Amino acid sequence: MIINGKTESELNVICDKPIIDKSCYSTSEGLWNGSIVPIKSNFKETYRIFRCVFAFLAKDNKTLLKNISKFIEEVKSCTIEYEGFLYDLQLKSKDITPDDYENAESVSLEFDVLDMYEAEKSITTKQSTTININSPKPCYANLELSASTSVISYTVTINDTEIVVNNIKGNETVYIGSGKVIAGGKSKINDVDIWEFPILKPGTNKIEVNRADVNLTVKYCERW
Repeated sequence: MIINGKTESELNVICDKPIIDKSCYSTSEGLWNGSIVPIKSNFKETYRIFRCVFAFLAKDNKTLLKNISKFIEEVKSCTIEYEGFLYDLQLKSKDITPDDYENAESVSLEFDVLDMYEAEKSITTKQSTTININSPKPCYANLELSASTSVISYTVTINDTEIVVNNIKGNETVYIGSGKVIAGGKSKINDVDIWEFPILKPGTNKIEVNRADVNLTVKYCERW
């Protein structure tokens, strides 16, 4: 298990018995009030739970307490990589139980799963193309645009979302995503006409461009 990019040995911990809930939903029950068509249930997705026991062993009790304290601070809000998936987690509760050994303790932690996704994928193209999303949930797309010479205007359309980028400098990359537009380390939002940041939906997504002299890279993480 990798936690915030750190291995278990770097964090002085052993991860044991992780349990992750499947997709969780709550529902308001359907209602038949005598009408021709019944009122359907409303479904609302709720937080899945990630549970794991973390075992600590140290040369003395003082070191043990320090290691546990540092670890709890590390995982209050964290990203865990486990069995090919990444989980954005927020700590809910903990239960510290002394082990049978001196200077050892196990800590049972429970987290809300804020997001669950696979490692980042990307495609680079100069032409219109498609991207197939195999996961059941939509995911944000992060764009990178670059050209060898200056470009006055470039349009990329992802499904129904059109993005017009003006004044692309030669050999400078424009980054669009995560609520920002950046080029050369500075905001470029004033040179971009955009209504919303691009989202890839489950299934086939159309990527259309209006010229072939700009390199377009689309990066995304399929969400589950």
